[in-house]
Amino acid sequence: MWIWCWIILGYCKNKMVKKNLILFFGSSGGIGQELEKLLKKKYKIISFYNKKKILKKNNTISKKINFLQDKDINKITKIINLNKYKVVILNFASIKIDKLSFYIKETDYKKTMEINVNAFLKIINKVIPFMMKNNWGRIINVSSTGGILGDKGAILYSMSKNATLSMMKVMSKEYGKFNITFNTLKLGNFNYGLFKKLNKEFRKKLLEKVPSKKTGNIKNILFAIDFLIKTDYVNGSSINIDGGLDS
Repeated sequence: MWIWCWIILGYCKNKMVKKNLILFFGSSGGIGQELEKLLKKKYKIISFYNKKKILKKNNTISKKINFLQDKDINKITKIINLNKYKVVILNFASIKIDKLSFYIKETDYKKTMEINVNAFLKIINKVIPFMMKNNWGRIINVSSTGGILGDKGAILYSMSKNATLSMMKVMSKEYGKFNITFNTLKLGNFNYGLFKKLNKEFRKKLLEKVPSKKTGNIKNILFAIDFLIKTDYVNGSSINIDGGLDS
């Protein structure tokens, strides 16, 4: 009798559906904060940021992180038992140094690549063993159409965003067999953060280049994240959420 109870209990334990846990990096920006308000209604979140953050949360653990410090990155997997969850990495973390290529210093290059590319790779490599063990994982990197296409004075930003785009494609080939997907969201103009701070005339000029002639709604990003979490057959792809800017 007891043997059968233990067998049934073990079977049920193995069949328990694990909840999604989003590790949200770079959540302190304008879009990041607004998106987190929506995400926390559906998912458990650990939010990592490197500057002042005002957002107060339920269903969210908030941690400050220095993306230039390996000791901070090494702490990521010690905050919570990742084996209990289906883990999603959502990466918004990046910096943008606006300089013409002639004026770029080596320190500018190193800082941009370290935060925008190297830190992201280190985070993935830290978390991916848990994803492999669970045979499930989702890595969603948030980029921008402008960053991929390139613009005057943004060479470092463009270099780093194209590097992460390639990184996601390569890693999708390396880890796809473990049911781990790697995808990129390329965002256009959303009326938050830096875009909102631009003067009205400049914003108008930017939107003239967009076929839909308007800024994006934050819910469009939420829909895309929900989709990429649920699907297991979109991998190594990039999805444009830019009103047709890159068309």
